[in-house]
Amino acid sequence: MKRHIYGLLLICALVPGCANRDRAANILTQVEKTLATAPDDALAILNGISPEMLGNRAIRARYALLYAEAVERTSRNEDTDSLLRYAREYYQGHPQQERNQCRVLYYQARNRLRQGDKPGALRLFLEVEEQLRHIDEPHYLGLLYLRIGKVYHDELNFTRAYRYYREARDLFLRLEDADHTAEALLGMTGSAIRMHDLTRAHRDCTMALELADEMHNETLIRESLGYFATLYAITDTVRIPEELLQRIEYAAHRDTTVSGMCMQAQTQLLRNQPTLACRTIEAAIRQSSVPEEQPMLFYTAYKAWTMAGDYREAAQQINRFIRLNDSLTRTSLQNSAGMIEKEYFRERTAFYDYRLKNRRKHEFILIGAGILFLGIAGYLLRQRIRLHKIRNERYLLLVREVQAEYRRLSDEMEQKRHEESRLKGVIASRFDIVNHLGKALYERENTASGQAAMVRQVKKLIDGFAENGDMLQELEQIVNLAHDGVMQHLRSDFPGMKESDQRLLCYIFGGFSPQVISLFMEESVANIYARKSRIKSRIRSSESAHKEQFIALLK
Repeated sequence: MKRHIYGLLLICALVPGCANRDRAANILTQVEKTLATAPDDALAILNGISPEMLGNRAIRARYALLYAEAVERTSRNEDTDSLLRYAREYYQGHPQQERNQCRVLYYQARNRLRQGDKPGALRLFLEVEEQLRHIDEPHYLGLLYLRIGKVYHDELNFTRAYRYYREARDLFLRLEDADHTAEALLGMTGSAIRMHDLTRAHRDCTMALELADEMHNETLIRESLGYFATLYAITDTVRIPEELLQRIEYAAHRDTTVSGMCMQAQTQLLRNQPTLACRTIEAAIRQSSVPEEQPMLFYTAYKAWTMAGDYREAAQQINRFIRLNDSLTRTSLQNSAGMIEKEYFRERTAFYDYRLKNRRKHEFILIGAGILFLGIAGYLLRQRIRLHKIRNERYLLLVREVQAEYRRLSDEMEQKRHEESRLKGVIASRFDIVNHLGKALYERENTASGQAAMVRQVKKLIDGFAENGDMLQELEQIVNLAHDGVMQHLRSDFPGMKESDQRLLCYIFGGFSPQVISLFMEESVANIYARKSRIKSRIRSSESAHKEQFIALLK
């Protein structure tokens, strides 16, 4: 009885926990759906989840990852390292969830960037890139290239920054993600400007502005116009279009940020107002506290003072620009992103060498097992080859027997063909005699009495081939034998043909001349020719399967 009570109490304790886990899983699923479109709402939902609802390790790791992503999308400066460490520890124990591992590393690197630890962020980014090569995640790979490009841009390595921005642009173009495509194009524009490749910068900035206009994204539009202001302000050979200049002025109007004031000063330079530009840029320099944005401010100040005619102040500004660039260059060389990348790959190489050394023993075992397996497989293969050889020898013996039987049948067929040719020769010779006698009778029927006996014999022979003669049936059999059953084919293909026409064809197929046939059928030679022509035309226009055989014998 006590056992049943304890079981019921345990069930009552577990049911609320299961219900909480199911509810938390449903809430996190809803957060995933709304995170891309409404990150602020998603973050509010995540903040409303109580810790008691996150009883499962998988749920907690999923919650940590979603919370870090929501903080990232809302651009809040919140430390999520503890949550991400927990998520990373969980997902490392689940190698099949490689996508979530990459996401955790990515958001950890973003935290490092917010904390100013660019070398640590770059190492994590490189680790994510290595893992993303094994899975198809173009969206996260594009975001990763954007961040790596930003790191290289901050480290003044503009060539590599441009390459990573370009890779990100290609990935987002494939995904038809216009927002991130424009962001990558703007990164390419900034890198190209710092490399003094103004043609490439103008092309990239134009594409970015077109995409931003299509999406009506004011932030990207303003950034694109700012780059256009910089492009036309630092070059003296190309005049800015009036419409574009008006858009830049409208975007920079009442913008009190450092970038906005710099853009105002550049538009004033483009309007040929150097005095106003000098005042504006000096105010921007006093307000600026970020070293990365100061070089462009000093260079704009140099352009403004030069246009105003104060070359001493212009020289001071260009010297400040050079000193700041040198300082930033030395700082970037101390913590060079390229050196960090080389160090990362050197460590990865050393790690792979270590793994290779530890795996040699297992490899030797596997090689030995492979050799043993190959030996067994070779023995089995040899046995199979022997069985195949025996089977093939048996098949060859059967083939020889078949060949011997084939030769025997061929000899018999050859003998039959020989006998058939002999029989055809005999028949042909007999027909020749009859034909010769018929011609003699036709030519000498009214001659002298010395030929009367021959005439009587010929007439007797011809009468045997006449309509009621006893040799007509024998003649038809001989014709069938000599010409592959031609009379049988004629009767089957033309059942409605007159008997007299069939008899005429039998004489023709037998090889008799029209003169002799006229004696057989007691008709004139001209009539025989006419009937032959008529029958030939009928056969040619018919659908008989043996038409060609009949036509050949009628020639």
